[in-house]
Amino acid sequence: MPLEGDTVDTGLECLGAVGTGARPLDLIGGTFPATMGWRRLGRYLRSLEDKGDLIRITRPVDCYLEAGCIADKLVKNGGPAVIFEQPKLADGTISKFPLAMNLYGTRRRTNQALRVEKPSEIGERLTDLMKPDIGAFAKRPWKAWPLAKKALSLPPKKVRKGACQQVRMSKPDLTKLPIPTTWPMDGGPFITLPLVVTKDPSTKEHNLGMYRAQVYGPTEVGLHWQMHKHGADHAAASDGKMPVAICLGGPPEVMFSAIAPLPDNLEEYMFAGLLGQKRLRITKCLTQDLWVPAEVDVVIEGYTIPGETQTEGPFGDHFGHYSLEGEFPVLHVTAITHRKDAVIPMTIVGKPPMEDGYLGEAIGDAFLPVLRFQHRDVQNMFLPLETGFHNLAIVSSKQRYPAQARKTALGLWGAGQMMFLKTIVATGPEHDVKNLDALLDVLDQNVSIPDDLVVLDGMVADQLAHAAPYEGVHSKLLIDASTPRKQGHPNISLDGIEGISQHRWIRPSMLVITTQIEGGPSETENTELIDEEGANRQREQISQLMNSIWQLENSNKLRWLFITDDSLNLDSEDTMRVLLWQLFCRFEVSRDLHYSAEGNRICWDATAPIPSTEGKMPVRRWPAVCIHDSSIQTKVDEWYEEEVRTWA
Repeated sequence: MPLEGDTVDTGLECLGAVGTGARPLDLIGGTFPATMGWRRLGRYLRSLEDKGDLIRITRPVDCYLEAGCIADKLVKNGGPAVIFEQPKLADGTISKFPLAMNLYGTRRRTNQALRVEKPSEIGERLTDLMKPDIGAFAKRPWKAWPLAKKALSLPPKKVRKGACQQVRMSKPDLTKLPIPTTWPMDGGPFITLPLVVTKDPSTKEHNLGMYRAQVYGPTEVGLHWQMHKHGADHAAASDGKMPVAICLGGPPEVMFSAIAPLPDNLEEYMFAGLLGQKRLRITKCLTQDLWVPAEVDVVIEGYTIPGETQTEGPFGDHFGHYSLEGEFPVLHVTAITHRKDAVIPMTIVGKPPMEDGYLGEAIGDAFLPVLRFQHRDVQNMFLPLETGFHNLAIVSSKQRYPAQARKTALGLWGAGQMMFLKTIVATGPEHDVKNLDALLDVLDQNVSIPDDLVVLDGMVADQLAHAAPYEGVHSKLLIDASTPRKQGHPNISLDGIEGISQHRWIRPSMLVITTQIEGGPSETENTELIDEEGANRQREQISQLMNSIWQLENSNKLRWLFITDDSLNLDSEDTMRVLLWQLFCRFEVSRDLHYSAEGNRICWDATAPIPSTEGKMPVRRWPAVCIHDSSIQTKVDEWYEEEVRTWA
């Protein structure tokens, strides 16, 4: 398409770190205008600040561990977004770029960023394009105009120069950017909200993905694109150096497009236009043959070399554990450009709930209308943030004929990124999928074991799934809880059973017990070495506990036995949240699901497993849990009590 000329905004008043002087729209508690997107990150930040939903820290804050710990404290407490005005770099100097974190760390802010009252509005826009009412438009053509406007917003608009190129670093140096190290055992600083641009070598179509990037030095970055991602596809198909750009910041609609599970025939740049109700402006990189969003804050240009890799990681990841080292491609930086008033947005991921959890929830809600259009039996779906998303989906399905909910669930495992799901609980059409108490109710009342459990072995897993016995491969569990049943409940006492630290009945047929695992993996250190003796002792301990309980009189109605280690306090306020995290993030279906001799009861082993190759299925290296440095945590806790707790 023809170039539109130099369309850089030069007439608007600059307000430093927060963008232009354009009057921010009143977006909280009112109607969300749908005439345009944010256009730039600064407008969104200004709107947050005007509503008291953003705080500024004017003192120096270290990018090493401190900034991430503050952001984590804020998101865990439903706190505001934060701008660190003086982020301290590794060499002790202060970066000239402010660092912003926790921008999307509540449902309210996520909806505000997307300019919607509820995320499902986004999916409804997509389905309007997918199923236009041709009959109505033929009779009343003027009714097609709103749909035509949506379609016209799809193709990106090429401009000669973007605001992202207002300044070019004379000598590219990534270490001058405020890129945080968020966890003590991380392999280095990581870009955690990168908008990674690649293009298909054959079709020239651009892809915008979000793959974390480890900074090795001034001009080298490790790109963690997993084997299932488009970036990896493009790299595999490239004969020589492959151009890559990492964009930072920009309007929220561009960031959301990078993480959205789009159909293959809808480019991220087109989706960003649909979100913003206006064509996305893109501009040509200065040193690479790529087009990037013109209004982002920073563009890091470079290339990868086929076959060249470097060790990347460890990294405190969204499952709450460290993902361990691996070999990944290296980006060689050729240029860094940025806006004059650039702000660097980053996030911290780790033990949920985290900021990425709210984004994930929004994605699930936004694409539910599309999913329902493609899978007509789906009524509703929810991926709880407590379980790391890829580990559990709760699906309500139409139930007109026997096993319809099962059919629905099996179909979803073939739908794009849902291939990574470990467990699906299929429920009836009236089930409230977002009510986790209701989830326990249907597991207790509606599931007949083993008839309502379906195990699929040797299926695709997320490359980050540390509990999987093999990288990228695990077993999946379908639980059919769609049909109400009349089932009895146990009446037992656990007195005299050795090895139980605590126990708690979460439903009449569902018992949770904790136990101490001798020599079990440490939460603070990666467990790298195989320990067959310790692993065998752990398996025997679980088996003995399981059988001791199942041999009790009147225990035949105890259908669900959950065992975890005593790192979980069953009397704490957040017991259920932590339990969900342990049950689904530690658990491997083929290894940790045990049936009673009669087959009508199951034991779900959620203890942290000791690495082994001799059990039913192997246990790979077991990673440490993401835990902040204690001295920094104490400092941040004190700061929060003094300066932030009164925020509301």
